[in-house]
Amino acid sequence: MQRRRFLQALAAPAILRPAAARRPNILFCISDDQSWAHASAYGAGFVRTPGFDRVAGEGVLFRNAFVASPSCCPSRGSILSGQDFYRLRAASMNHTEWPGGIPIFTDLLAEAGYHVGCTGKGWGPGNWRNSGRKFNPAGPDYSKIRLKPPGRYISDIDYAANFEAFLEARPKDAPFCFWAGFIEPHREFEEGIGERHGIRLDSVNVPAFLPDSEEVRRDLADYAFEIQWFDGHLERMLRTLEKRGELENTIVVVTSDNGMAFPRAKANLYDYGTRMPLALRWGERVKAGRVIEDLVSLIDLAPTFLEAAGVKIPETITGRSLLPLLDGRAPGRTEVVFGIERHFPGSRPNGAGYPSRAIRTARYLYIRNLRPEANPCGDHPGPVWPEDDPVGGYGDTDGGPTKTYLWRNREKFPELFRLAFGKRPAEELYDVREDPFNMRNLAGKAQYEKIRKDLAARLDAYLKRTADPRALGRGEELDAVMRRFPSVPRGAR
Repeated sequence: MQRRRFLQALAAPAILRPAAARRPNILFCISDDQSWAHASAYGAGFVRTPGFDRVAGEGVLFRNAFVASPSCCPSRGSILSGQDFYRLRAASMNHTEWPGGIPIFTDLLAEAGYHVGCTGKGWGPGNWRNSGRKFNPAGPDYSKIRLKPPGRYISDIDYAANFEAFLEARPKDAPFCFWAGFIEPHREFEEGIGERHGIRLDSVNVPAFLPDSEEVRRDLADYAFEIQWFDGHLERMLRTLEKRGELENTIVVVTSDNGMAFPRAKANLYDYGTRMPLALRWGERVKAGRVIEDLVSLIDLAPTFLEAAGVKIPETITGRSLLPLLDGRAPGRTEVVFGIERHFPGSRPNGAGYPSRAIRTARYLYIRNLRPEANPCGDHPGPVWPEDDPVGGYGDTDGGPTKTYLWRNREKFPELFRLAFGKRPAEELYDVREDPFNMRNLAGKAQYEKIRKDLAARLDAYLKRTADPRALGRGEELDAVMRRFPSVPRGAR
C-alpha cells in the first residue's frame, strides 16, 4: 500500500487542477541589483531570506533564470512586454523614454478587469510621461505610506503597508496584479550596516572575480543586509495574503532585474550580471517543493501571467509561457539569449554604449562584443573621474568600496583588475560548469572551435528571427537613440 501511494505521488501532476478554476491574482516582486546566488535557498550562508525561501519551498525554485539585459530599464521593459530588449526601441537602454505602442502585461490585465498597481520602482530609469501615459508602465503608484528605514540609503517606502492599501482599494471580486518594486539592494550602501545587523564578515562568500579582502567582504555584507530588508517586506506581504485567505490563488513571483552592483556583475553579460534569483508559488495550481534546472528567461513571465489569466498573448511577445514547463507538458529552454546596448549614458562621448549579445546554454556562455575597441566600463579610468563626477570613472560600474579598492590595488590584483575594467575581445566563450565565475576565455582555443561556431550560428539565428536591429543591419536605429539621449534626461528616474 505504501509503495503504491509513493508511486502515485511521483506520478502526480506538477500543476494541480482545481474543480473550478478562478482567475489568479498576481504578486510580482522584483529587487534592484541582486545576483542569483544571493538568497539562502541557493545556499548563500551570509544572506537570510525566509520570504524568498518560503515562496521557493511552497512553490518552485528556478536555478537557471536569466534577464534579457543586465541593466534596469531594458530588463524591466522586457519583463513587462515579454520581448527581447533590443525590440523595445528607446527602452532598450537606460535613461531614455518609454515608447508608445508596446503591449505590456499590466495594461492587458487591467483591460481584462484586473486591479493593477505598483509600489517602489516600476519601469525605469527613464521618462514614461512622454509616451502620454498617466502612470508608470508597471501600474498606478501606491507608495505614499512611509516608515523610518534602518539606515542611510534604504528606501523609506513601506512596501508591505502600501500593498495592503492597494488591496483595500480593490473593487469587489476583481483579481489583482501588483508590482512590488523593491529599491534595495541598489547602491549606495551604508558602510558597516551589515555587520551591525549580525552579518559576520567571515561568513561572506566572495566571488572569485573580486579580491577577497576585508573591504570587499564588508561591502558584500552591506549589500546582503539590503536584501534581507526587502525580504522582510516580502514576508509581510505573504502573511497579508494568508490572513485574507488569498495566498493560494495568487501567483507569487520573486526575482531581480540584474546582477549586483559590483565589478564584472551588473551591466555585464557574465552570470553574476544576468543570472537571477527566481521563485514562483501558486498554491492552487503548482505543486510545491520542485527545483527546476531548465533554462528560462524573464521575458517568459509576461506570457505566463497572461495565459494564467486567460488573456490572449500578443504576437509581439517573444517569450514563452512557463505553464507548460510547470505542468510537465514541455521542457524549458535549451538556450537563452541576452545582451546590452548601453548602461549609463555618461560613460562615453555622445551617450555611446558597448553593444554586446550573448547566448547561454546549460554548459556554455558565448559572448559577442560588437565594439571591442571600446572599454566595456567606460572611457574614463579610476573610481572617481573627475572629483565632482558622481558616476566616477569606468561609469558603467557603479561606484562603491569594492570598485575603489580594486582600483587602488590594481597592481596587487592585476588579473582581477583586467577582468573588471580591461578591454575585451570580439568573442568570449566560457565553460560555466568548470568556470562558474566566467574568468577563463576559451574563444580562440582550437579544441573549442566547433563549440564556438555552433553557438555563434545559434545566436545569429535567434537574433535574426526576433528582429534584432543590429543583426538585420539596422544598428543605426539604436545608435540614434544613444545620440538622442547622451545624458540623463529630465524626468528620468
